[in-house]
Amino acid sequence: MHKILIIDDSPEIVILYEKMINNYLQNVDYINTIIYTLNDLKSFLENEENFNERFSLIISEIELHGEIITDYLEVLKTYQPKTPLYIVSNKMNLNAIKNVFKIGALDWIEKPIVPEEFAIMLAESIFKGETFESKYRKLKDEVIKLKEENNLEFFILEDKISKLIYENPNRYEGHFLLGYLYWKKLKNVNLLKKHYNASLALSENAIKDKDLQNLIVKILEAQNNEK
Repeated sequence: MHKILIIDDSPEIVILYEKMINNYLQNVDYINTIIYTLNDLKSFLENEENFNERFSLIISEIELHGEIITDYLEVLKTYQPKTPLYIVSNKMNLNAIKNVFKIGALDWIEKPIVPEEFAIMLAESIFKGETFESKYRKLKDEVIKLKEENNLEFFILEDKISKLIYENPNRYEGHFLLGYLYWKKLKNVNLLKKHYNASLALSENAIKDKDLQNLIVKILEAQNNEK
């Protein structure tokens, strides 16, 4: 039996979550626990019996009726350290995002959440997570779509890719993406070259993503020609 914890002050949003959960988990046993208010969250955390079994997924707002709940989510993560925590909110700023990642949130998603994003949450929790390759494809797509003026999204992507590198130190793909991210946002050829060379060393010159590799090579060659 999978247990899903939903923390949100909007009954309409909760109904939407429950509909999507039901659509995706038609053949899976699960139970939803809903928390709407800060008082309910405090009471929930004070009852240790709520944590006798591990939750499979936690979906939470960053605010309940105007109150920031980061500190309470940090306590929740101490009780459920292995449970994926997703923050779904349109009330985030850079400091809030840094704080939720610091306490162990797996990702932040802006409302309104779309079914594809919801499916990823279930894939990484109920269905035991994505493969490394699917994570790479997802991050690559986000880097390619990044708009240069979007500072907030840049910091989020930098954090995600750095985490991928930390968790997979022998894989080249994270350096590949991080170097290109720094070029796309900062136009920093030195960081691009540094991470590209790290990718080559880890991959032993056997990079599979030839499209991105060719793009990086063209950028580096253009920079050399300008000197």
